[in-house]
Amino acid sequence: MLRNLPIPRTAGLLMFPVMLLGPSISGILLTWLTDGRYGLRDLLVRLFNWRAAPEWYALLLLPPAAVLLILFVLKLSISDRFSPNHFYLGILFGIPAGILEEIGWMGYAYPKMILKRNAFSAAIFLGLLWKVSASRLPAAS
Repeated sequence: MLRNLPIPRTAGLLMFPVMLLGPSISGILLTWLTDGRYGLRDLLVRLFNWRAAPEWYALLLLPPAAVLLILFVLKLSISDRFSPNHFYLGILFGIPAGILEEIGWMGYAYPKMILKRNAFSAAIFLGLLWKVSASRLPAAS
């Protein structure tokens, strides 16, 4: 990046752990600095205490199903280039990624934001903040 050279394709794989550990370590560290041991204990309890009924977790299947449906329609109507790549091992990347990243965003930032805002405006503001931080990442070429 400093020499204006293209970023190698392997950079994404190398950046993946950093992108996951950044928010999680920040969330844990900031929780400890602002709320001490009690805050860390509360964060850990919230991390493992899933309050939703099991049937709500079925909704998690809707986004991947929608993506597959859209790819199928695009493949049939436009080009075979829209065929899914069937990288099912990617699930093993996605689940820990979601959990680790959310430690910082929903484990620390959002609970602090709802102390001064209502839940909806805090969620909108957090989404905008996430968008700004994600847009600053370099794109792999």
